[in-house]
Amino acid sequence: MNRIATTTARTTRLQTASAALLVGLVALTAAAWTTITAPAEGPEVVKLERVVISGVRTPDAVAAVEQLPRVVIEGRRSVDGTQMASADLPVSAR
Repeated sequence: MNRIATTTARTTRLQTASAALLVGLVALTAAAWTTITAPAEGPEVVKLERVVISGVRTPDAVAAVEQLPRVVIEGRRSVDGTQMASADLPVSAR
């Protein structure tokens, strides 16, 4: 019994080349996508000291305060690169 070939060697080579091309394009796309989306530099880490706020709540003081005074926060970087921040009340609010 003779078998009839449904695919020729030429068709097989064409399918192999097409599959290799598709795999290459997918790999190239993935490499380009990860290169584009990766940040150039790592994110900067901001380290602040722990702040503890304590106080006593009184009902009379809550009713008397209509608006809290404005606070100005100033950020700066020290010589060694450490980021710092300080808060200050403007002269008019004191």
